[in-house]
Amino acid sequence: MLQRKINRGVSPPLFDRIVDDKNEWLGNQLLDAQQLKDSIVEELSIILNTRCTVRKVIYQDHIQTIPMFGFPDFFGLEDLSNFDGSNPGEWPAAALSIETAIQAAEPRLRDIRVRVESYSHVEQTLFIQVSAFIEESHLLQEIHFPLALQHRPQSSHRGEHKAVA
Repeated sequence: MLQRKINRGVSPPLFDRIVDDKNEWLGNQLLDAQQLKDSIVEELSIILNTRCTVRKVIYQDHIQTIPMFGFPDFFGLEDLSNFDGSNPGEWPAAALSIETAIQAAEPRLRDIRVRVESYSHVEQTLFIQVSAFIEESHLLQEIHFPLALQHRPQSSHRGEHKAVA
């Protein structure tokens, strides 16, 4: 009698299924729990460090209806409609906006909570803590991880973004 091998794990995101950071084809490789977490952290780092080209007013009204990946720039846009990352008084609104962006961009997470922890004037970087539940097929796991949102534009090449996890 022929026995079927049971593969454990979850499928990686589409782009990760096609190529990895070394541009190698991955085929049907499955992710274990740690690889899934790493994949989510990397995706969120890329998405949140990609700047949206629309003004905050437009972004807030359409975040759930159009696929705008990216987060309005925190620092010094001429129309002043975006957040000032150096102002702790604006951090709760920034955290809420980041939560909304994560909900729109990352379907593998639920019950997302974001807390702004600090801002570096030297690096012009906002440091946040993300807590959420991974919900992927048979896996339900609570995760917590830090991310850094940087002011300077990031390279558009995958694999060059460094997530803090």
